[in-house]
Amino acid sequence: MKITYISDKLVKKEIFEAAIRRHFDFIDTLQIEGFQVDWPEIPLQYGPEVREFVGTEEEVISLIADAEVFLTHVAPVTERVLASAPRLKVIGCARGGPVNINVNAATMRGIPVFYNPGRNAPVVAEFTVGLILAEVLNIARAHTALINGIWRGDYYIYENTGFELEGKIAGIIGLGAVGRRVAHLLKAFGMRILAFDPYVSEDVFTACGAEKVSLEMLLKNADVVTLHARHTPETAKIINNRTLALMKPTAYFVNTARGGLVDYEALYKSLKDKKIAGAALDVFDEEPIPPNSTVFSLDNVTITPHIGGASKETAFRSADILVAEVKKFLLGQPVQFCKNPEVLN
Repeated sequence: MKITYISDKLVKKEIFEAAIRRHFDFIDTLQIEGFQVDWPEIPLQYGPEVREFVGTEEEVISLIADAEVFLTHVAPVTERVLASAPRLKVIGCARGGPVNINVNAATMRGIPVFYNPGRNAPVVAEFTVGLILAEVLNIARAHTALINGIWRGDYYIYENTGFELEGKIAGIIGLGAVGRRVAHLLKAFGMRILAFDPYVSEDVFTACGAEKVSLEMLLKNADVVTLHARHTPETAKIINNRTLALMKPTAYFVNTARGGLVDYEALYKSLKDKKIAGAALDVFDEEPIPPNSTVFSLDNVTITPHIGGASKETAFRSADILVAEVKKFLLGQPVQFCKNPEVLN
């Protein structure tokens, strides 16, 4: 059996290969072939067929022409790529949403696409809480000032202070793998949890200690609104002029999910006009952020360059869970994370 992969500087070559050898040690004639691309040093690209990828079709085609298994994190798998791989049986994508894979084209060829929902949920949840604290308590602003030689003792002035999380209300939009963890973490701070997610059962809300409410009620009452929905046509720009206008002027908005969930022009205006107190953002509608972005002119925002999912554990988990799923499929065992399960029948 020939297993091919394209790794990167997070899910590194040695991590992929170790997972493959560990899970497929029962195959004597195993062939492993692959290479590593320079993401994240090379930014993600967007195309008409797939998005959030690094590399070219030609690079993938040169690798998988005679492969039975192809594993990747950010390489593009298009209709053209699939047409060049007649022996391909299975694709594995080591991320929560395989947007760099043309899943419809794979389905037409009967090729299952495995993916990795929740593989970075622990670190994204922890990162979200870190961003909340950094913004609400002026940590990031004080740090930036101090390394520039400015002692911001004025953050002790009453009007400049933040608030404690204990006793406040957190509004969580989306109770997937990340949202659920954020709920548990913020609960530990003593926050009351409101949540909106029309796609999960009542049991999920109960397990998280969250009160199920409408989006409008959440926005009107939360002191911190944190966004953890998946980006779909239904959720695109769910945060916009109308929804931002529902938030309290003392509230903070946090996004560690996807930039496409937010109308950033509307958010900028709300922040500039002090319609809301502040925001903490790890994702944007355009990445990298253009040098002339209006976000740099704001004094009530904490920003980071889409690094919320970055941890050593994420890298190992991404490869291990994915390769384990592919192994189960090839052995005819039940699988859990198939994006197009209709091909399994």
